[in-house]
Amino acid sequence: MSKENSGAARERALQRAAFPWERVSGLLGLAPAEAAVALRDDVSARDAVLAAARAYIAADDDRRAGRAPSSPVAAHPDFPTGVGMSLIGASVLWEAPELIPQLALRVAKDHFEDGDLSLAASFAALVAEHAQPGRDDAEAWSAQSLLVAILSRAGSAADADALARDLAAHGVPVDLWRDADPRLPDESMAWHGGAFVEGMPPRADGRALSFEQAGEYVDSLLTETLREHEAEEDPGSARG
Repeated sequence: MSKENSGAARERALQRAAFPWERVSGLLGLAPAEAAVALRDDVSARDAVLAAARAYIAADDDRRAGRAPSSPVAAHPDFPTGVGMSLIGASVLWEAPELIPQLALRVAKDHFEDGDLSLAASFAALVAEHAQPGRDDAEAWSAQSLLVAILSRAGSAADADALARDLAAHGVPVDLWRDADPRLPDESMAWHGGAFVEGMPPRADGRALSFEQAGEYVDSLLTETLREHEAEEDPGSARG
């Protein structure tokens, strides 16, 4: 999503009468009384999104290591996967992309482990789309290794093999995605932008999912979330 589009989406979201201020403020650790002001200030909102994302990552690290998470975010009813997806949406909306690769990789793994290959592929695409060489090498290569597993399970053996061979050529373990805290071996090469196959299968309708469509998916996810909140608060308002 371009900066102009994300700014417009943010403005539309904040102007909605049913914008869930209390829920968003709870997710971002803001006092409800301060949320309306803080979320309209790009700097304070971005800081809040990044702080919430870091807290989520720490709590998810604890979860994956078998420890009791110390962060309050772990008590959220949608933790871990739903919280991660919401934070990705907030990161896009408030233009705070730095932690999207880490967030999206965790969400992709959750969906894969739950058997939802389409969503797993979508969020793997987001890792590749936002990864920066030198900063997100481990996350980006992990996403490609996860896609090998996704394609293998989906029956796309040739595509899975092509990606696996690219991993091997760059010294990256094919099962890197399984690591709770992925670290690359010393001989691994930096992220090169990826060797993802054309599109990001599988989808229920059999068509490919491109990187651009993955970004659009996040925007549509936010829109759908807001619509659901409207329906919960006023069932009649979401009809039609």
